[in-house]
Amino acid sequence: MKVSIYDVANLAGVSISTVSRVLNKSGYTSSKTEKKVMDAVEKLNFTPSSIAQNLANNETKLIGLYFPFQTPSIEGTSNTYLLEFINGVNKLLIKYGYHLLLINETATKEQIQGNECPPQYYSFIKQKKIDGLILGGTPLICDAFLELLQLKMPMVYIGEKTVDHIGLNVYAKYKQYNKDLLDHFTSHHHKHIAIISTEEKIIKSVTHEYSAANKELLQIDVHHHTGSLEAYIQLLSQIFSNGDKPTALLVQDISIVQQTINYLNNLQLKVPHDVSIATIEHRYGDGEQCFPAVTSVYVPAFQMGMEAASLLFRYLQDAIEFNQEVLIDSTITDRKSVIHRNHLTQEEVI
Repeated sequence: MKVSIYDVANLAGVSISTVSRVLNKSGYTSSKTEKKVMDAVEKLNFTPSSIAQNLANNETKLIGLYFPFQTPSIEGTSNTYLLEFINGVNKLLIKYGYHLLLINETATKEQIQGNECPPQYYSFIKQKKIDGLILGGTPLICDAFLELLQLKMPMVYIGEKTVDHIGLNVYAKYKQYNKDLLDHFTSHHHKHIAIISTEEKIIKSVTHEYSAANKELLQIDVHHHTGSLEAYIQLLSQIFSNGDKPTALLVQDISIVQQTINYLNNLQLKVPHDVSIATIEHRYGDGEQCFPAVTSVYVPAFQMGMEAASLLFRYLQDAIEFNQEVLIDSTITDRKSVIHRNHLTQEEVI
């Protein structure tokens, strides 16, 4: 028969509330009373309910993790990012004795942005079903999200700071590392660059800023891809079917880089001699798995997850104010998939 807290109280000759105070260390009890309770616990081999203890402490020991809408076309890179990020978060959760709760979404992106209904994470944190929340990607801006910021709820999000002087966020400097990749191409004298991205709006703002700041005559084409592999092949066909072909290609989704190389090979276009390619990796070394190996900017998803969890726990412990941003540096690993235009050596270009 299962032993309950009532049995412990009866054997120790104290009230249930006294047993609760001793087990949860939530109030004063004399050393004599504490010994009587612990002796009863040991004699009955009583195991306290973690749920009951958490309720007594007004805690759930749960951290919610929510990923804003993932584009269907990026299953490979998305899975890599998700797994690395989750592992980073979980490393800190284990340290602090918390558990992870993945929160899914039933509403559409349009419904949330139009404030027709709040995102699923809203009720979880408002109703205190979780102790804290991590948004594993750039959040959709909506009334519910902004309300949580204004209330200074324990929430950390990934991406550029949304509201000045408020909020906890981890930012991997998306705009900067894309500009770094463009710099890598232009430093190798490429004047016509194509970008295949799933983030159409933000990447266009990046290329606009880059072109405006760059005094050289550049052509940067942005292609938005969110479809199937078949749709992606059709997109590549459009890009490389006319006479004015790009000499450099930034494929942001590393999971479709090898298919890109294979398609170019079928067109008798070799990487890097005819087309230079670069990509983004969230697990270091993934670019090495392509043939040929592909130059990549490494955006460390594992570190991002750890930093997000660390921010959240420091806030829960009242160690920081609700206005902290952690910036993550990204580095380019040159694997020689980007070479000088027209196969010229540096001396010949000069």
